[in-house]
Amino acid sequence: MHTLRPRSHWRRFLASWWIIVLSVLQRLEQGRRLSMVGRQRQQYWVRGYRKQRQIAGGLAGVWELHEAGIIVATHSLTDRLLEAAAYPTHRRLAATGQPPGG
Repeated sequence: MHTLRPRSHWRRFLASWWIIVLSVLQRLEQGRRLSMVGRQRQQYWVRGYRKQRQIAGGLAGVWELHEAGIIVATHSLTDRLLEAAAYPTHRRLAATGQPPGG
């Protein structure tokens, strides 16, 4: 199965990137969550930001990570860059079922 997301969405996220960034910034700067998004989702995004910040040396803010081409809220260590992968994405797909001729 393949999915296509609009440019406003990071891969593996159902919310647009600007909602995620707004949520993380509001949580960090004001200590409050957005009322329009669930608490658990926002906690996940903030934890992902903290993980990416730690990888970047602990000094990077939300906008610095974003400008560096990093998905700010991801927990992934391998798929954290915004740019397309240099390898074909089909390598990650698992094939199940009976092999041809078998």
